[in-house]
Amino acid sequence: MADARFTADGFWRGMRDGLPLGLPIFAYGLGFGLVAAQAGFGVAKAVATSAAIYSGSAQLAAVNLLQSGSATLWALFATILVVNARYILFGAALQPWLGQTSAPKAYGSLLLLGDANWMFCMRAIAEGETDRAYLAGTGAPMLAGWLSGTAIGAGAVRLLPAPEALGFDLMLPAFAAAMTTAMVKRRTDLVPVAVGAGAALVVAGLLGPAAAIIAAGLAGGAVAAVMHRGPA
Repeated sequence: MADARFTADGFWRGMRDGLPLGLPIFAYGLGFGLVAAQAGFGVAKAVATSAAIYSGSAQLAAVNLLQSGSATLWALFATILVVNARYILFGAALQPWLGQTSAPKAYGSLLLLGDANWMFCMRAIAEGETDRAYLAGTGAPMLAGWLSGTAIGAGAVRLLPAPEALGFDLMLPAFAAAMTTAMVKRRTDLVPVAVGAGAALVVAGLLGPAAAIIAAGLAGGAVAAVMHRGPA
């Protein structure tokens, strides 16, 4: 079907609910802009990277890989693909709801999908939200905060202290921990988390942090797939 509601009212309602997400995402973007500038990115390149990839975890992993001096095109592609693989699951969870509108509207909304507004939207759906424009509305403040934060961070690298001095290096693990806390429903849900963390610790000591992120995603995802596989 392509007749589900997709209105300006739903978009603005989503934007209103998503506004509180804009400030922390701005701070996160500021941190990425600083890291990118320290890696030799200009403002335009940093903002273009944020617009094209639109994933703080994947972008930081890619910049880390570039700084290691051993990056190849395939390594960068694999890093971004694995770190962002969770969005396949996010999209699948939204499909029964979002798939009832037209393809351009659905795919356009997914371009604004992030971890935080996915959780907002899933909660709104559970509470009876029927306007599919709500997803794009929640994502608009996040995109604005991310791009503006990146631009300011990359442009003000000589004026601002190192990201570590501002605590921005802790934002990604803190956000991941908050996501995990919100999504864990029972103790067994922690098993993939523990496996992924263990894989990351082992691989980080051998191959560095960029490879550790890939290893954690693959190991944790594989265990989760086995644990939650339906009956044959």
